[in-house]
Amino acid sequence: MLFCVVGFIIPGFTAIFLVGLQMILTKLGVECSNAWQIFWLFSWIGMIVLPILFFKNLKKKEKAYYKQLRTNLIFFNLFEYIFIQTALSIFFTKANTLCYVSDGQNGIELAFTAWLALPILMIFSYFFEYHTETISEDN
Repeated sequence: MLFCVVGFIIPGFTAIFLVGLQMILTKLGVECSNAWQIFWLFSWIGMIVLPILFFKNLKKKEKAYYKQLRTNLIFFNLFEYIFIQTALSIFFTKANTLCYVSDGQNGIELAFTAWLALPILMIFSYFFEYHTETISEDN
């Protein structure tokens, strides 16, 4: 839940990170709209695969230490937050709009999709919390 509170503040930072990453790729020779296509592809893959890997990691551990679990959950939330933010943006904008239109469409959609990612992260957090309680009760 603490990450969700912070999530109301950091969407702009993650949006700036994504735009900065796109600019780096453009400097390396990747066309801007292709960079966003790549981001969307990897974010959809990451958004689906990361929870599965995290859940398998939880199931593997017989006895999870609270600090280690907490650290893992923070990293999961951060990466999943960015993946969801980027993946959802495909529904609200187009790569050409993000790259070449300057009529107010300057990536603000990324901040809005970050806020949409928060309820999804809350659901994951409750699921993982329930699962870790089940694991600790079994041991």
